[in-house]
Order: sequence, then structure tokens, then C-alpha cells
Amino acid sequence: MATYDRTITGGGTVGHPGNVARPYVVVSPVYDAADNTNLANGDIVKMIDLPADTVVVNGYLEILEAAGNANISLDVGVDGSVDTFIDGDAADAGISNFGAGTNGEVGDMVTAANAIQVKVIETTTTNNETALRFRVIAVLADVSQNPVESATVSTGT
Repeated sequence: MATYDRTITGGGTVGHPGNVARPYVVVSPVYDAADNTNLANGDIVKMIDLPADTVVVNGYLEILEAAGNANISLDVGVDGSVDTFIDGDAADAGISNFGAGTNGEVGDMVTAANAIQVKVIETTTTNNETALRFRVIAVLADVSQNPVESATVSTGT
């Protein structure tokens, strides 16, 4: 039986290597339903662009002003899976952590360009929402480049 080491050269167990993907934080602009447009059931607001080969490490939906309609809830996800991160969050003031989605996912990886988006769900009425203000905060990492490794030479006797 053999052991194959494919760890990053210089990584070790002490400190953090300088040749790995570094997470960064992106904060979307605040979306204000009153200033932009009245939101209706099924409307989708794209909040943060995601380049190809991006890991969404974690994130938050921050509701700065609660919806005036108690029947409004919000999904947060990506195109093709709009409730990946948050599924049916009540649109009341506060912060919701990613991980409350249909798959309980905290993070996700997109291999093609995409966007973090918020979908409006209105369960009982057809009135548009005008009071809602929110933003999305996401921790992302670019994994489009492979780690740089130096060649190693093994000699044996």
C-alpha cells in the first residue's frame, strides 16, 4: 500500500500558505422597493455577480426595512436554484445566515458565471410590495487558478 501526497508544496501544518485562494467579502447595494420598483410575487432581484469558478463560502440576507405585507417571504440562491441558500425567509427586519435553503447549504460553487439573487414570494395577496429594503453580503473565493506548485525531485538508494 502506498501513500500519495498531493498537498500544496509549502502548505504544511503551520501558518497559512501564500499560494491558496483567499476569501473576500462582497456587499451588494441596498435594494429599496420604493425607490426602484414595487416588487410582486415571483420577481427576482439579482444582487451580486458571481464569476465562473467561484465558491460561495457563506453569506447573509440583511433586511433593513421589513415588508409592509406579512405574507411576503424571500428566497436567496443562484440562477437555476433560487432557494439554494435561504428558502422562505420572513421579510422582517434582521439578518439571516445562508444555510436555511432547501438543501441546507451554507456554501456553493458555481462553475459558470451566475449571480446571487433574491426571489419575492407572496402567499396570499396580489398587492405589490413597496416598503421592503434589503442587501446581500457574501463571502466568496476565486478557485479559477490551480495552486502553483514547484517541481520535486525524489531520489532513493
